[in-house]
Formats: sequence, structure tokens, C-alpha cells
Amino acid sequence: MLINPGRQRAQRNLVNWLGYRIILSKRFYHNSFITNDRSSNDDKSKSIPNRTTYLNLETRKSSNLPPTGSTSNTTSRNSSIPNHEEIISNALQKPAGPLYMNGRIDQDKPDHGEHSTTLIKPGHSDFFIPEVPLHENDGRKRNRVLVLCTGGTLTMAPDPSKGGALAPVEGAVTTYMKEMNELLNDNMPEVVVHEYSPFYDSSDLGPNEWAVLASDIKANYYHFDGFVVLMGTDTMAYVATALSFMLENLGKPVIFTGSQIPLSEPYNDARRNLIMSLIFASRDTIPEVCIFFHDRLLRACRATKVNTHRLKAFDSPNMDPLATIGITIDENEHLTLPRARGPLRLHSRMDTRILTIRLVPGFDDGVIKQLITANVERDPLKVLVLQLYGTGNAPSVKKSFLKVIGDAVDKGIIVVANTQCYTGNVLLGHYATGAALAEAGVISGNDMTVEATTCKAAYLLGRGDLTTEEVSDLMGVSLRGEVTPSEALSLPPLAGPYQRASRKGKTYY
Repeated sequence: MLINPGRQRAQRNLVNWLGYRIILSKRFYHNSFITNDRSSNDDKSKSIPNRTTYLNLETRKSSNLPPTGSTSNTTSRNSSIPNHEEIISNALQKPAGPLYMNGRIDQDKPDHGEHSTTLIKPGHSDFFIPEVPLHENDGRKRNRVLVLCTGGTLTMAPDPSKGGALAPVEGAVTTYMKEMNELLNDNMPEVVVHEYSPFYDSSDLGPNEWAVLASDIKANYYHFDGFVVLMGTDTMAYVATALSFMLENLGKPVIFTGSQIPLSEPYNDARRNLIMSLIFASRDTIPEVCIFFHDRLLRACRATKVNTHRLKAFDSPNMDPLATIGITIDENEHLTLPRARGPLRLHSRMDTRILTIRLVPGFDDGVIKQLITANVERDPLKVLVLQLYGTGNAPSVKKSFLKVIGDAVDKGIIVVANTQCYTGNVLLGHYATGAALAEAGVISGNDMTVEATTCKAAYLLGRGDLTTEEVSDLMGVSLRGEVTPSEALSLPPLAGPYQRASRKGKTYY
């Protein structure tokens, strides 16, 4: 009998991996019950059913529990970067905490009736969430999806007090979803909704609020099969991109969605976006942070908003959609990233000392110099993103501009070049003007969107365990599928036969 050493090795690796996952699961559920027991001693948590445990910042401090999502290897080298607790406490919206601890309704609590949902009003609690899932479980195993709602057009309705202008309505999404017959279908997941209170416009959601979303996903990661985030569309690409970097080793889908027309209108795009996001969140085929809008599922760190009044509001300029919907769901399996091979880790700190400048012909170099040198002693600039012309060109005859950029690099500022074009990539060495920037120390953003460039830089700097040189090197490395490898980028104009032949037959993520 022939023995295949490779097959034996693969079997041993599989057994070791399964044993590792079992150990992790035992540790997690053990810690979950300890957390539940400790939190039950607090007076605030006694008034809340045991089925849903809420650990806000004060409860976590009083019970000596570690902050949600904290990591041991992200000791900051710069005291100006706030820690996890400071980020959460400064956020506009309070964290939800664990929303589904023991997976069953407490038998000691009174029954609220069939298909009922008890809402905890802000006056009685710091949170506004359903106490139980939207619909009574019929006993069959269904995937579980957590919906986190921050507001946005999807939640709006005409407000008479504001002259009929659209305004977010708290509780409207939960009430509407309770009445959706689609969610009663056997193939649909069990849904639990958390509405943050109060709602905020997406323009008001910054890195602190991003950290709250990521922390709540981390807190509920092992109790749900997927997550849906409902929010406004204006900064959705930034928030979704940031979470793709914050959530390292993500193994479950996190789907962002919203709408151009409120859910309260007779004709809207909100209903389909919501239903399809729930479907994708309950599937395990694309475990990434994504944006679903209209008829396409896009990788979050590749997406950008392209239209203010069309239903196809988002696009992925330099990458095909991960999936499209028609009569069937068509997934581009060759574009999905490899499965994560470690436990989920949360990186909540984002260094926001970043400046983005879009160049226009005839700009004043002195303004850029003042922006770079301003406040250099107290809070220096860390990253300068330049949106350049074409493949990364800037006026090379303006020696003063090149000197300003060179001085910025000498001061330790990372200068990244992006293209102003909708599609395509940066090729700094192709034209003489771009080559001059490369000699000055500018690094190429390749085909990354502005959202991906800024959020990636903020994430890498916020880690606190990387030097400036390491951050510069990692800007060109694909961490979450946000950038195409340099060897896979489009060939420059007038490329020779050898260059074209070297790419033939190669595929990349």
C-alpha cells in the first residue's frame, strides 16, 4: 500500500487546526459565562433580562473586565493616540455591548406573546434595541444576523415639525422589519436589530464611532453568523473601508448598506438593499467587509460613492463586484480573499493626522508648505496624500514644489500619490514628471481609492507597533485586498512584447 506523505501531513494539520478551534471555543464560552456572572452583580444590569447582557464602559470598569476588543500587542509609541476606552467614551454613540449571550430566552421572564418585540426605550436604558429577535424562532436551526443601525436615508420619514423635510425616525426600521413577510421565510436568517440612539448623519461619524461599530461586532462575533450595518451613504465607503482594516482575521460577512430613497416611501430601493444584505450576511461564501447597493456586492476597501441621485450609487472602479444579483446570485469566486487563519483581532485606534490635497493647475506651493509646517511641534502631520494628474504626474518644472515635497519626506511625513482618474493606477516611474516625485521620496498608491489610502494609513499608524519605514512599505502591500499587486497592475502605454508576455496567464486577487 502506497502512503502519500503530503496527504498524511495535511490530515495532521487538519486535526491540529480542529483541536485549536475547539480549545478557542471552550475558552470563549467559559469567559462568556464568567462575564455574565460578573455583570449580574451590577445594579444596572439587574433590570435587564439575562438573555441580553449590556456591558457599558462604567460596568466594565467596575467589574475589572478588559475593554472589548483590546489587543496585547498594540502598545502605542505615541501618547497622542488615544486608547480603546478613550475612543469609546468620546464617541457620539454609546456601544451596544454583547447583545446575544446565552442564545435562549430566559424562562424566568414573562412571555411577551407570539411574534412580539419588546423595545427598551432610551428613558429606561442607555440603549434602544429589541430585547428578543424580531420573530419567534420556530425551533429550526437558522443562521443569525445582527443588524446595527446608525441612521441614514433608509430610516427617514417626513417630519412635520421641520416643514416636511426628511429626518431619521428612531424605531421605524425595527417596526418595519417586524412586519416584513420576507423575514418569515424558512431560508431567511434570524434577525436581531440594534438601533443606536440618537441617530447621527453619516458626516458626523468619525473614527471614534467607527471604533464603536467594530467593537460591537467583536463583542457579538461568536453569537451571530453575519452582520449588517445600516447607515447614510455619504461616508459609507470610508466607514466600511476603515472596518475592513480594524477587523483583522475576519471570518464572517459584514455588509454595509443604505438607500437613496427612505424605507417609508411606496417606491424605494431600501427594501431590496436590506433583504439582500441580510441574505449575504447569512452566507459564509464571502467573509469580508462589503457594501451592497442596487444589484452588486462590492469589496468595501475598493468601493467609492459615485452618484448622489441614482440608485446605483456605489462602484468599484478598479475591481469587479464580488457578486451580482439577477434571477440568481452570481459570485465571482476567483476574487474572494483566502480564509482567515487566526482569531478575530480588533484594532480600534486610527491616527487621523492625515491630509489629502487634490492638485489643480497653477496651485500655490506656499499654501502646501504652510499646511505641512503648521503646528509641527505640537501635533505634526504624519501622512500627506496627493491626488495627482493621470498616472501620477505633477509639474516638474516647479522646483519649489519638489523641494516642499522633499522637505516633507525628510521630516518623516509619508507622501502617497493617488490618481485623480476614476479608473487606472499610478505609475510614478513611467513619465519624467512622476520619476521626479519618486526621487523626492513619494510612494505610489497604485490603484487604491482615496478612501482606502487614508483609512489604511490611519490604521497602520494607529497600530503603534510600526515604524515610519514599515508603514511606507506596507502601503503598497495588499492587506485586505485593497490594492492590486504592482506586478499585476495595468501595463504602461507602449509596453513592449516582453512586458505583455510576462503577464500572460497570471491571476491575482
